[in-house]
Amino acid sequence: MSTQSRELVGEALQIAARTARLDLSPERLEAVAPMVNSIYAMLDTLDEVPLGETPPATAFDARWE
Repeated sequence: MSTQSRELVGEALQIAARTARLDLSPERLEAVAPMVNSIYAMLDTLDEVPLGETPPATAFDARWE
């Protein structure tokens, strides 16, 4: 996995807001950008978790038997 941190800025941040159906002004986008980027930083820490033999989530079977 890449250890390079992701950061949403400029057009990428605008696209993310539109994808989330948020009509935000440029000033509001600038205000929320630090929080969005801190969330991405927290998610990036999950890449460091050693999974070992943990099967992928697609292998989960939720049937009650």
